Amino acid sequence: MSRTRHVRVLARICAAALAALACGADHALATTLGIAMTQPVGSMQLLHDSLEEHARARSLLVRFAYAPEGAGAQQIAQVRDLIAAKVDALLVMPVEPAANAAITRLAQEADIPLVYVNDGPREDWLAGRVALVIPNELVAGRLQMRKLAQMMNGSGRLAIISGNPARAGSVLRTRGVKAVMAEVPGLQLVAEGAADWDRGTARTLVSGWLAQGMGIDAIAANNDAMAIGAAEAVEAAGLPAGRILIGGIDATADGMLAMQRKRLAVTVHQDATLQGRRAIDDALALIAHRPVQQYDWMPCRLVTDRMSTMQFSK
Repeated sequence: MSRTRHVRVLARICAAALAALACGADHALATTLGIAMTQPVGSMQLLHDSLEEHARARSLLVRFAYAPEGAGAQQIAQVRDLIAAKVDALLVMPVEPAANAAITRLAQEADIPLVYVNDGPREDWLAGRVALVIPNELVAGRLQMRKLAQMMNGSGRLAIISGNPARAGSVLRTRGVKAVMAEVPGLQLVAEGAADWDRGTARTLVSGWLAQGMGIDAIAANNDAMAIGAAEAVEAAGLPAGRILIGGIDATADGMLAMQRKRLAVTVHQDATLQGRRAIDDALALIAHRPVQQYDWMPCRLVTDRMSTMQFSK
């Protein structure tokens, strides 16, 4: 090999090595978000995908940690691990309300930004760089019940299926339903039960009500999965579609399909894509020590079978 060619080969090798080092340095310096959340199923899958999509669109690195519903100790341990890994911000979708105080304290002690997503502590104010990107669940429950009351002409027997009584979202959605009922004297609450957000549990619950011969004109469920379970129980009992009006919340893909098939009468859309984007935006602002609105409320939109549901099915 000639001396000139040898020098050129060495130059190429050095350039490649420098490029690799630069790439590694950029990777090491890239902003990293630690995301602790529930298992991505149903509406949580939409939120998971939105967080990942908007993070990558901003060239951010993401580290996900998953914990099952109710596993607060596991999520606290995951948050500790993410802080130890030197992530630049934490995004947490709580799996147990009792764990929120410990998670907030860990973030405050580490002086690391914390964004609660979809759910979180209900405090007047939280010290440190903390924000909450959450839907107004009370509004969601009121929207659902106002439409059901209208469809019932202000009179009839209502059953309520709540999610998890320990979750703020379930409590507030149910409170919203009952607040509207209090405004409409013709409505009567005849049954109420919890189904832990689960379709099968709700189906069993409603089947039991119907087997007892309970008269029900409408069912307000805290989410679409439980609403669909209720619809399955109504169908299994041989009742025609629409005989019992059924409302859900979340406007999931399954919920939209059930609505198109006239199994659900109403649901409430809470934009998971918008939640993901706003959570990422707030995290980046807090990293830069810019002010954010601590309670970043997400809008709710009523969806009925008379509306074009295709726009909510994506």
